[in-house]
Amino acid sequence: MKYVDSGSGRIPLVSLIAILSISLIVNLPGLAVSPILGKLNEVFPHVSELESQMLVSLPNFVIIPFILCSGRLCSRTNQLTVLAVGLLIYIVSGILFLFADSMLMLIVLSCLLGVGCGLCIPLAASLIAQNFVGKARTRQLGMKSGLSNFIVVIATIFVGWMASIGWHWAFAVYLVPVVPLCLIPFMRRGYIERHRISDTAAASVSRPSEAVGPSDGGAHGGGIDRRRPIMLLLGVIGLYIALTYCTMVISGFLPYTMEHYSMDTTRVGVATAMFYLFATVSGFTLTYVIRAFGRLTPYLALALCVAGLYLCGFVHTYGVYVAAIALIGLGYGTLQPIIYDKTAYLASDAEKSTEYFSYTLAGNYIAIALVPFVIDMFADMFHATTLNFPYVLNGTLLLAVLVFGFFRCRSFVFDMTAAKQ
Repeated sequence: MKYVDSGSGRIPLVSLIAILSISLIVNLPGLAVSPILGKLNEVFPHVSELESQMLVSLPNFVIIPFILCSGRLCSRTNQLTVLAVGLLIYIVSGILFLFADSMLMLIVLSCLLGVGCGLCIPLAASLIAQNFVGKARTRQLGMKSGLSNFIVVIATIFVGWMASIGWHWAFAVYLVPVVPLCLIPFMRRGYIERHRISDTAAASVSRPSEAVGPSDGGAHGGGIDRRRPIMLLLGVIGLYIALTYCTMVISGFLPYTMEHYSMDTTRVGVATAMFYLFATVSGFTLTYVIRAFGRLTPYLALALCVAGLYLCGFVHTYGVYVAAIALIGLGYGTLQPIIYDKTAYLASDAEKSTEYFSYTLAGNYIAIALVPFVIDMFADMFHATTLNFPYVLNGTLLLAVLVFGFFRCRSFVFDMTAAKQ
């Protein structure tokens, strides 16, 4: 049997693969079927554009409350039961998609998909936090982030290919949860502990329950004040909301901008794929990036996102768009797993881990849902009508976060002590 380092010994490689397999499903709702929206308009010619867009947006709205429910429902003993229920709901909705014959049915199934996905999402990160510590945890959270972004690239290619056979078959992408469902036995704590190999040297690394150490007056550099983990978590969630809101503008507005500048849908698809591709690269190479840049890592990630957003706003050539989105993907893919690592660092036990991840990940989906509303609000406020405005606005907002971070470099949100342990 092959093993991997967990930071406090070694656990079976198959258990790591099983846990990481949950990441295959977290980004699929909505995003995976967006390439066939135009084809659905041909299949259902009397359906409005708003109804078609609901297939992409509705799952994200439904996911939010069920992420929070998952955090409340999960305990150390029943978390895999919650995961299994979520995966089964996900699979059932995927099967029913293959037989749907109306837009109303597709929309209802999208909501059901959101229910199943929402129950599973916190556990994709929480199970890593429960079984890995220190640098091993940071590495696996980077792998989780990279894998969840990479599957979107593969899924969109798969959807386009299957849609050429028949539009129903495009929804077969929602059967991916069969993989983690079959691997649940290898995620069980009993299986992992039974096959764990202890490592005396690695055991000296603090476990998650020890990471939130005694108070030293609240400075993160020597420990965290156990009396205020929620306040620290709110800071982490705030950073995640800002990061997601500012970068997700490319998925909502870039197709229209590129179309305005006479770029075809193929180029739009390639440019959009660059985001997920480079987010994958940065997730898989996270530990090397942290080793190279240390405490500057979060600032580098934010700077890459800011540069990419400004390039999208001011330079309108295809090559620049591809480069800009690659920069944004690199920045997002670097900072996202660091945010997950900080969430795990704050959790005192397995139950808190799932609960805290449910709050953090709910913030991510709230940010995605807010994008068009916040852009419209600021556009009305500044009487802005240009297509450049969303990118310049969000680049400026993220620049403000970057500047604020420099003044708060010793705060838990921007400090890299936890990730380097």
